[in-house]
Amino acid sequence: MTCCPICGSAGDPRFETTDENQRVSADLFVYAACNCCGTIFLANPPADLKRYYEPDYYEIPSPGRLAAIAAKDRHKIDVVNRFARAKRLLEIGPAFGVFVLQARNEGYDVDALEMDERCCQSLREIEQVRVIQSDAPHQAIAALPRHDVIALWHVIEHLPAIPALVEAAAANLAPGGILVLATPNPDAAQLRLMGAKWPHLDAPRHLALIPPDTLASLGAKHGLRLEWMTTDDPDARSWNRFGWQRLLMNRFRGRLMRRAMYVAGYAASLLLSQFDRREGRGSAYTMVLRKPAQ
Repeated sequence: MTCCPICGSAGDPRFETTDENQRVSADLFVYAACNCCGTIFLANPPADLKRYYEPDYYEIPSPGRLAAIAAKDRHKIDVVNRFARAKRLLEIGPAFGVFVLQARNEGYDVDALEMDERCCQSLREIEQVRVIQSDAPHQAIAALPRHDVIALWHVIEHLPAIPALVEAAAANLAPGGILVLATPNPDAAQLRLMGAKWPHLDAPRHLALIPPDTLASLGAKHGLRLEWMTTDDPDARSWNRFGWQRLLMNRFRGRLMRRAMYVAGYAASLLLSQFDRREGRGSAYTMVLRKPAQ
């Protein structure tokens, strides 16, 4: 792609990198920066992107382990509870369903759109929610009833048709409903320091890293107003920590050294938190966009 997938403007090459995180291949990937909206996008996505999502990409936990994970980290459901006005919820890309379980436990009527077959089976059998298997959520959402909440937790950066998805989500939302999402932040302090080695590039699975202002403007184009945004919430802080840990872990292949780098990365994240936690410079942001009530 020589043009930005968000606004269609030209972009210039900025980073060359390989699959640092999963090492599925040694292929070289090029990320370009849009000259207009600032989106960082993968200029040469592979023809077979599914190859880079290996069978063990999602390790589906036991029901007990899933419940323990859901009970431990409540940030996402707390955000939704803070802004939601009604209880019909759709999650796009729920994987094995931590947030789905939290939403069900809070009384939400939950639907899910997921591309992974194993995750879909788990969601149906263990969590007993309505699931549509699709790798084109911007198309699948058109067949669903309206929702009061649509959530995408670190999913939008994986999708090839982001403007179409935002448009479809806006059309699906009930009046007063919210689109809530989290995604890597291309304005992050870590990206400026780490460059092509930044783990949140996650080539080639991350197709586009969208600046917060650009995503808010895309929502506004379809009638969604910005309700709230931050780069310093518990989600962003965990991804700050991940960035340092994976940066160091990716330098080694041996299990012992990777474990040592995991600990060293945690220490580095504490030492450098004053930089990562500056508003606007965190490794990820959470955003809430609302459809006006009629």
